[in-house]
Amino acid sequence: MSTAALVFSSRFSAFARGFWYLAAVFGVAIITLMGFMLLGATLVSWSGFIFGIACALFMLLLCMAPALGGVATFSNKNAFFLANLVIWAFLMSSEGIFFHFVTTQSTEAGHFDPSSVLEALSWIVCFLALALVTAFRPGYLRKLFRGRLKWASIFGVIAVLSCPLSPNMPYSLALAFKLCVVVVTLFAVQDGMDDMSAVKRLSSAMLAGTLTIVTLGLIVPFTGNGPVFGSTGRFGVMIGLSGTAGLLLLWSVLLFVWTKKPRFFVIAVFSLVPMMLAAGKGGIAASFISLLAFFAFLKKPAQALVATLCFATVFTLAIAFTPFGSFMERYAESGNASTLTGRTALWTAVWPEIMKRPIIGHGYRASRFASAEVEGAFAEAGHIHNSYLEVLYNNGIVGLIPVLTMNIIIVVNLARVARRPGSQEIRCYAAGALALFVHLQTWGLTAPTFGSTADIRFMTFLVLVLLSEVLKSEAARTLSNGNA
Repeated sequence: MSTAALVFSSRFSAFARGFWYLAAVFGVAIITLMGFMLLGATLVSWSGFIFGIACALFMLLLCMAPALGGVATFSNKNAFFLANLVIWAFLMSSEGIFFHFVTTQSTEAGHFDPSSVLEALSWIVCFLALALVTAFRPGYLRKLFRGRLKWASIFGVIAVLSCPLSPNMPYSLALAFKLCVVVVTLFAVQDGMDDMSAVKRLSSAMLAGTLTIVTLGLIVPFTGNGPVFGSTGRFGVMIGLSGTAGLLLLWSVLLFVWTKKPRFFVIAVFSLVPMMLAAGKGGIAASFISLLAFFAFLKKPAQALVATLCFATVFTLAIAFTPFGSFMERYAESGNASTLTGRTALWTAVWPEIMKRPIIGHGYRASRFASAEVEGAFAEAGHIHNSYLEVLYNNGIVGLIPVLTMNIIIVVNLARVARRPGSQEIRCYAAGALALFVHLQTWGLTAPTFGSTADIRFMTFLVLVLLSEVLKSEAARTLSNGNA
C-alpha cells in the first residue's frame, strides 16, 4: 500500500473512531441529563435538576478525556490522568453544587435535606467513575501504601476504623467514604504526575474546582428567599467562603505570575469580591499573609508591596461601601475578639474530652456533634475550629501522626526545592505551593483546613503533599541534567 493510502487510512480510522466515540458520549450525556431532569421533576424538584445537570456534565467531561488524549480508551496514561483530574475537580466542586445547611440536632437524628443526599450520591457517582477508569489501569492501586503519599491512605484507614466510636456512625461512615474516594483518586492522579506539564494541568484543575465553589458561593445568596446579607451583616450562607476565595486568589496569582495570561488576573481580582463580602476574618487574614508569603518566596518585594496596596484598597472599599463595615464595627463592640468569637471557650471545653480518649479519639467527624456532646461548646459549632485539635478530638494521637507527617513532608520537600529549584518554573510553582501551605496553616488556627471532612481545604492539603513530591523530583532531575 502506498504512503498516501496509509496516511488516508490512518486519518479515516481516527476520524471514524472519534465520530462514533463522540456520538456515544453525547448519547450517554443526553440520556443521563433527561433521566435526572425527570428525577428532579418528580422527586426532589430543583435539587434533582441541578444534580442531573452536574452529573451529565461530569460524565461528558469524563468521557471526553480519552478523546483529548488522542486515544480511544482510558488505558493511555495521558487519558487516564485527564479522567482522574475530572473526577478530582468534581469531588471538589460537589460541596458548592449541592450546598446545604442542617442543624446539629437534625444531623444527630439522621434527618437531611435532599441536597445532602444528592451530594452523597455525587460521591458514589465519582466512585463508580473511578472504578471504571481504574479497570483500564489498575497498577496504581499497588502503591496505596507505598511512598510518602501512603500517609494519606493510613489516615483514611484510621478514619474508617474510628467510625463506630462516633455519636452518629452512618454520618461518619458517609464522610469516611468520601475521604477514601478522595485518597484513591489522589493516587490515580499521581500515576500521571511525571513532569511539569502534569503540574500545570493539576494546578488548572484545582483552579477550576475552586472557582466553581467560589462562584456558586457568590450566586446562591441571590437565588434564595432570605436576605443577601444576614442579620449580622455577613454575606451569603457558605461557611468559610472568605478563606476559599483566598485559595482561588493564590491559584490564580500563581498561574498569572508564570503564564502572564490576563484571564488569571481577572480571576484573582474576582476572588477578592466574595472574600470581602463574606467577612471571614480568619480567611481574609490567611489570604493576605499567604499572598505576601508567595512574593517573599519568589524574592519580589516590589510585587509584594503592590499586592499589599491592592489588598488594602479593596479592604477599605469593602468597609466603606458594603455591610462588611458595620459587621466589623459590631464585632469590635461585642467583645468577641478576645475569645475569637467563642473559639477559645470551645477549645477549653473540648480539651478535657480529648484527654478522655487521647489515643483513638471520639470517631471520625464526631466533632460535628460537639455542640450537643460537649458542655460549654457554643451552638452549632460544627467542628473544633482548629485543625490540630480537630484531629485530636476525632482520631486522637493515632490520627494526628499521619497528619503531622504529611505537614513535615510538605515543608521539607518545598524547602529543599526553594533552595535548589533547578528552573524558574519550578521555583514559581514551589513558591505557590508554599504560599498555599501558609494559607492552610494560618486559616487552620480557627478552622479545620486539614484532617477533617475531605472538603476543598483538605483536598488542597493533599494536593500539596503530591505537588511537593513531584516538584522535588523535577528539581533533582533538572539539576542532574544540567550537571551532566
